[in-house]
Amino acid sequence: MAAHRPVSIDDRPDAGAELIDAREACARLGVKAATLYTYVSRGLVRTVETGRRSRLYVSTDVDRLGARSAARRGHAAVAVGALQFGEAVLDSGITSIRDGHLRYRGRDVVELVHAGTPFEQVAELLWNAAAGEWPAGDDLGGEIGGPNALFRMLQALPSLALGDPLRLGGTAAVEHARARRLVRSLAASAAGGALGTRGSIAEGVARRLGRPDGAHLVNAALVASADHELNVSTFAARIAASAGADLYACIGAALYTFTGPKHGTSPDRVEALLTACARDGVSTEVRRRLALGEGLPGFGHPLYPRGDPRSPPLLALAQDLGPPRASAPLLELIDFVGAEVGLLPTIDCGVLAIAEALSAPPGTATMLFGLGRTAGWVAHVLEQRESPALLRPRARYVGA
Repeated sequence: MAAHRPVSIDDRPDAGAELIDAREACARLGVKAATLYTYVSRGLVRTVETGRRSRLYVSTDVDRLGARSAARRGHAAVAVGALQFGEAVLDSGITSIRDGHLRYRGRDVVELVHAGTPFEQVAELLWNAAAGEWPAGDDLGGEIGGPNALFRMLQALPSLALGDPLRLGGTAAVEHARARRLVRSLAASAAGGALGTRGSIAEGVARRLGRPDGAHLVNAALVASADHELNVSTFAARIAASAGADLYACIGAALYTFTGPKHGTSPDRVEALLTACARDGVSTEVRRRLALGEGLPGFGHPLYPRGDPRSPPLLALAQDLGPPRASAPLLELIDFVGAEVGLLPTIDCGVLAIAEALSAPPGTATMLFGLGRTAGWVAHVLEQRESPALLRPRARYVGA
């Protein structure tokens, strides 16, 4: 049997990572010990000293290296795994997720949040656009209805598209101007009405929520949510863009995908979890869900073994503005899950904390999450258009 043990918090490089011995590492890679040592010296596989003149190897590094080698050999199984938090499937200069940090074109997102960088400025950073004039008014595209914010945004898109006969043409500057109008209009739709003719999107949304003093919290939630590499809604937008669809259609593809409970509406699931905890107690509800195998929405992100970096600054801001009782139930849940289950909060908890601090109605966290992500969708649509390729993966037939 191969030796396995979890890494403790003090055993860097990765807390909670699995370690394997040299024999299993060589078996997984299909190489000899000398080759494994070469990989270590090149920094491709990290190790931990055991104190017994031997080393253990980080299994994720070994598996990642093995996947790359298999990819070069064209293994179909690797292509399948690439669609599930696996190897990168395309090049992008927009967002990087490395070593527990999220960066927009090289700018650390946590620093952008702490600096209070306006959402509009972050959007133009993602779009690689020259600073431009954002519209002061709101084109709501006619009467907007719908059961919730995401579907109000979706209902606005056809009217906005029909009012733009030149939507399939234009220079980069024209498309950036179109994107500014689109994002501002979607913000008004999400907030349920005009944002007003003055101020930023965050200020307008905060006024619509009846909390003009919380504009900086809204802005932080939008900035933290703006992009996250190739999540499923962003990938849907890129697929549409590769087919030549206009900006409105691409954002529509992303928005419809975003409505899935496994993705964009996850804050709603955290909100439901918190309601159940308030009714039955945190310990009781968490243990009940785990016993049923239901999992805990809003906790544990596969890309961040040490915790989602977007959550702490949002939680801190929420505690600064909101009354202590507003965030206490969520903080109790976070503390219990961290101590008893070992999972850390994701951005879903962060945006929910912002919504609670603003005393906003149910569903506001998901609205802020989706509105912020519009900036990233636009960025990926624009980048995808620079490639002539049609995103058309193949399926591996396994039927009769």
